[in-house]
Amino acid sequence: MATFPRFLSVVIATIIVFQSAFVAPAINVALAVKPAAILLRFIWPIFFALSGILGLVGATASRKQKAGLIVNGATVLGMAVCYLLVPVINDAKDNDNMGLWNALHMVTVALTFL
Repeated sequence: MATFPRFLSVVIATIIVFQSAFVAPAINVALAVKPAAILLRFIWPIFFALSGILGLVGATASRKQKAGLIVNGATVLGMAVCYLLVPVINDAKDNDNMGLWNALHMVTVALTFL
């Protein structure tokens, strides 16, 4: 059973790299600003939820392995925080509060790549 939590960690890492390095930048290049914003606002919460759910499955599968439980538990907590920050980040962008938007965006980036 030790390999399954590791496999999930690889899946999560792969999703993070693919979403961050390919999907989001491609959307920003291929679409105009407004359609890109609409699509990204739709995709990011799904990304955070999926990563968090996979982390929860990994935490459950590694409940007898301290390191696996810590890593997967951190993933669950980080993705939950990111998911909850999405409406706040969107509101900051909508109200042209770029200082708050930048700060919260960096929090989500840090939590995602943690």
